[in-house]
Amino acid sequence: MSVRPEAHRQEGYDEYVDRIARGVGMSSAGQGIGRLLGYLTHVAIAQMHGAAQLGFYALGMAVVQVANILSQFGMDNGVVRYVAHHGAAGDLARVRGTILQALGVTFGISVVLSGGLFFGAGFLAETVFNKPFMDTVFRAFAPALPFFTLMSMTLWATQGFQTVRYATLVQQVLRPLGNLALVVFFYLVGMQILGAVAAYVLSMAFGAALALYYLRKVFPKLIDQDLKPVYESRALFAVSGPMIIANFTQYINLWTAVLVLGIFELPAVVGVYDVGARTAALSTLVLIAFGGIFSPMISSLYRQGLTRDLSYLYKDVSRWAFTGALVFFLITALLSRDIMSVFGEQFVSGWPVIVIVAAAQLYNSSVGPTARVLAMTGHQRLVMAATISSAGTAVVLNFLLVPIFGLLGAAAATAAALIVSNTLSLFFVHRYLGFWPYGSRYVKPLAAGLAAAAAVYLGRAVLPDYTGLPALAVFTPLFLAAFVGVLVGLGLSPSDRQFLGSFWTAVRRNLRRGAEE
Repeated sequence: MSVRPEAHRQEGYDEYVDRIARGVGMSSAGQGIGRLLGYLTHVAIAQMHGAAQLGFYALGMAVVQVANILSQFGMDNGVVRYVAHHGAAGDLARVRGTILQALGVTFGISVVLSGGLFFGAGFLAETVFNKPFMDTVFRAFAPALPFFTLMSMTLWATQGFQTVRYATLVQQVLRPLGNLALVVFFYLVGMQILGAVAAYVLSMAFGAALALYYLRKVFPKLIDQDLKPVYESRALFAVSGPMIIANFTQYINLWTAVLVLGIFELPAVVGVYDVGARTAALSTLVLIAFGGIFSPMISSLYRQGLTRDLSYLYKDVSRWAFTGALVFFLITALLSRDIMSVFGEQFVSGWPVIVIVAAAQLYNSSVGPTARVLAMTGHQRLVMAATISSAGTAVVLNFLLVPIFGLLGAAAATAAALIVSNTLSLFFVHRYLGFWPYGSRYVKPLAAGLAAAAAVYLGRAVLPDYTGLPALAVFTPLFLAAFVGVLVGLGLSPSDRQFLGSFWTAVRRNLRRGAEE
């Protein structure tokens, strides 16, 4: 599909861009704060407890994350889709029914899985991972699961009302901030790594309570006994059935490497890989921010038959996500050793993990939110096919490569799985919807990125030999200044200028509101 000529912009397109920019302005600010808090938490655990203890923590958290995806039962996409769908039609009874059913089913599953994790901890620790201490870690993590699932599904429900404010505030700011504060507190009172686990559990309970409060705020009819809920079980489960497999296989790609490393390697290696992979995942921040606000918009536009507007938005969103991800990728790749040294010298050996995984994540961003587009247009089975293929790739390659190459094998397997998933999703989006993200406008951010990378390379050759935090403080601003300067110099399209204007307006408004509060 060719690039949309500005002269043929459809009426209402500007409004869509403004809405996306406002949502991303709020979400990206929160995502940035959330990632920073998450990073500080990992730095704190690494500095206070070391790589081995961080490895135990990462393994326990990986199991909880996998269990949370299973608990959600694929209803995350379903609740967003049908809350937006019924909300657009003004059918509040079905909105209430959709939310109550999604929360009830997923919470029940999470309680069952939490019990299974608690009572099966010994088997996992001794038989699967051959690390007896993990028995205690798994049991300590188990109570977090119901709170985690309840928080996640409640915040997904709020996004069905085409707002990411509450999801951002809870998931990216308040819950991580509470977790970090509790990690430090439990360390100061003399607790070891189990103190960090306790902080994780308590922060999830705090997050679940906040999520329920904000859902009631955005949808007061949630507890209105006079509004009898109407349950569309068949429709909700028809969407959720394929997505449980898709979501599980999608997220298992991120955690397979950690789990397989836990089987074959020492906990310290797991800790080093976890830090590297988390750093690489920074490049997905922008795509996640776009996906949150774009998902209900996809459902709404597709329902109204406005596929032309949807196609244009998909193309623009994909390019904007790629541009933001390119900045993160190049900075983290260029300064990978310096980033890892912040966690301690024992972590520096994991710098190749950043480069390998971040390169695959950049490709992920370049194709845009393909899985979201497919899921929100009724093609859940295609998402399932792509993610099953990706998960199979991740499992097979991890078990083949990790015993031989360790960290590098895990990174390569993860990267290959990401490439498989996104290539298939892109193929399906193009074949069944006719959408295609790439075009000549990708050239400008690529040129700006290469110029900025060259500026950093020359700067490292000319300036003193900065390493660690000093290097990050000097070369990150240099890269950003060069990137923005070249990109603006090459010229911005009208939709780019409109997006940036609305984006910065939203950011300033949120900062001002936060200062007033």
